[in-house]
Amino acid sequence: MNFFKILFLIPIFFNANNFIFASEIFDEKVLFKQKDWEVVLLRYDNRSTACVARNGKGNKELQIYVNSEVDELAIYYDDSDVNSTLKIFEFAVDDLSSWYSESPYLDSGWLIMDLNSGSKKTFNSLIREIREGQELFHLNEDRKIIDSFSLMGSAASLNKLEECIKEQGF
Repeated sequence: MNFFKILFLIPIFFNANNFIFASEIFDEKVLFKQKDWEVVLLRYDNRSTACVARNGKGNKELQIYVNSEVDELAIYYDDSDVNSTLKIFEFAVDDLSSWYSESPYLDSGWLIMDLNSGSKKTFNSLIREIREGQELFHLNEDRKIIDSFSLMGSAASLNKLEECIKEQGF
């Protein structure tokens, strides 16, 4: 495994009242859709906002969530408690080496990883892999595939996510 990937995902201790789900969503505006991806602006009842790039087909969702407090990557499954049984959050893009967090945050079924836990260079490497990749594989502790997410449309979606982030001033 790449040394920078290991450093990037050093365990993070999350506040149990993490901002990501602290308020009720008041409004959701779709900013962009391409292939399996969409970018949305979320407005909360406390007047805060968040920008989200997400891939959600069927009963699962992969998202990159950004607001003034956090930058997170998260996976959710509607009909499974698989996330609650995982001790690490591991995923790989295509056949590249995997990324992982030894202390993911679990909130309402979402398995969440802080994207700000490492260097800017490492963060950029991860985003580049997602932009250029074809598929993201969610892995269990034995590195077996739990499920996969198409990355078709992720490059354009991440461009729109960056625009949303700039417009919101994050």
